[in-house]
Amino acid sequence: MKAKNPGKIRTAVSRQMNRSPLWLEFTVLLSVLLILLTLILSTVIYIRERNQTIRWRNEESGRILRLKMNNMEAYMNELSSFAILPVYDPELYSYLMASSPLPANTIETIRSSVRSSFYSRSDLLSYRLYLPAQDLVVGKAWKQEGFRSYADDAIEDSRIYRLCSENPYGFAILPSEHEDVLFDFAHSIIRVNDRSIIALTEFEVSKSAASILTSQNISPGEIICLYDPQGDLLFSSAEAPEEIDGSEYIRTEADGQTFGLKLVSLLPISEITSQLQKTLRFVMIICLTFLIISIGTSYALIRYLSAPLTTLSEMQEQYGKGTLKEVELGRSLESAELGRSFHRMTKQIDELVEKNYAAELNEKTARLSALEAQLNPHFLYNTLQAIGSEALLNDQPGIYKMLTSLASNLRYSIKSANIVPLKDELQYTDNYILLQQVRLGDKLKVTRSVEEAALSMNVPKISLQSLVENSILHGFGDDRSELSVSITVSLRETSLMISVRDNGTGIPEDKLKQLRLSFHRQTLSDSSRQHIGLENLYHRIRLIYREGAALTIDSKTGEESYTEVSLMLPHADRVTQARAAAFTYEKEEQDA
Repeated sequence: MKAKNPGKIRTAVSRQMNRSPLWLEFTVLLSVLLILLTLILSTVIYIRERNQTIRWRNEESGRILRLKMNNMEAYMNELSSFAILPVYDPELYSYLMASSPLPANTIETIRSSVRSSFYSRSDLLSYRLYLPAQDLVVGKAWKQEGFRSYADDAIEDSRIYRLCSENPYGFAILPSEHEDVLFDFAHSIIRVNDRSIIALTEFEVSKSAASILTSQNISPGEIICLYDPQGDLLFSSAEAPEEIDGSEYIRTEADGQTFGLKLVSLLPISEITSQLQKTLRFVMIICLTFLIISIGTSYALIRYLSAPLTTLSEMQEQYGKGTLKEVELGRSLESAELGRSFHRMTKQIDELVEKNYAAELNEKTARLSALEAQLNPHFLYNTLQAIGSEALLNDQPGIYKMLTSLASNLRYSIKSANIVPLKDELQYTDNYILLQQVRLGDKLKVTRSVEEAALSMNVPKISLQSLVENSILHGFGDDRSELSVSITVSLRETSLMISVRDNGTGIPEDKLKQLRLSFHRQTLSDSSRQHIGLENLYHRIRLIYREGAALTIDSKTGEESYTEVSLMLPHADRVTQARAAAFTYEKEEQDA
């Protein structure tokens, strides 16, 4: 499928606009500008409100998030204090510091104390007390019936023990594998003198404690995420996206000071934009109302101001029909002056029409005179033909040949078009050379080299003959008894090259420079009649071929003097032929 021509599209649009009244074009243009302005203003207002709302939501979310983090820190401090309660019981603390195996009744006392502590809180789902020196665990796991004690010799190799020993505050926070557990919390109990771990408390915190995080959200779609010190997700109020795109969520963070926790708020921008839709609809209603009023006002104003132009158009139509009446155009100073100028112009046109009728009569008279003058060359041509026939009857072939050559050249000059085949131009040049050789005899020698394929190429009439005539007229000098002229015609890829070279006296450098400068003048030289044929030929080819043709001249004086004139013509195409036809002077043949 071919693409549409952009030039044709522009032409079609231009034609359509030419059929539209001016007031309609102005109204459409102004309406488009107002619509664009309205859209730009609406977009700017929307973007400004959106950015301000996002900034306000971000600041508000950060403030609330910091309050939640403070509450979470207070809750963690409470858990930390609860974890080290055995330190405040001297008897229990002494059991924890014992390095020798504890008897069964002592272990039962520890289990009873752990049970009492667990049931004192409603936010714990499990409670375990690790005794590394005893390789013993006392407590209750989540969903386990009752409290029990069991041996575990891998306490010191567990991850929770390592994290508590590495933490300067002796606690650890880990994510849980259970859905109902907020996180696992562990805290170490140390010996004061050497700060070594003698016991480790661990319990799983219920998700009911997450109410601290989910209360006071600024938006129903806000997502609250809690991360432990290792960066693992402990809690999310909704399914948090794995990859957070800044163009879809407003992200706000708050870091804890003591426990290394991090709170993250994810507020979807879609929630904000949905709330802004109401504001946007209100703004669009206002802008649409303004647009309708503006377009209506503009239409009325344009119609009022363009009314004089409509009247002027009607006056022009009336003038074309010959029924024009003078009408005063008002509304403004310019309109009134335009009406007066139109009436003055119509009067001047009437006067010019009358003058044009007179000029047409004069032109017809001049054409008749030119036709009468055209009969004379034909009379001369017929007379030469009659004299030639008489010379042949009287056995004078030389005279007959001269007369027929002269008659042929005369016929060629008055009949042929401005563009002719090279073959005809060569025949015309040969006739001219024959007449010159009758006058000069052996003093003139002419050779030529013409490519066969070039004979059908078109050239300007009397172009080659002008080059040969220039060589003969200016080649002979005081010290020249004979002259050799060579004609070379060659066909190149995109042009036809014609060169005429002679071994005459040559052209002095100063005159050669003036001759080259004369080629570029707009008109023929009036100061000197030398080489007028070359100037004429140069201007002819420039009119026909524009920039596609060239005429160059090169010469040298003194010993081995010469003059060479070269004519380069582009291959004729339809454009060149059409351009040449504009400069063709057709002459109808007048039969004797």
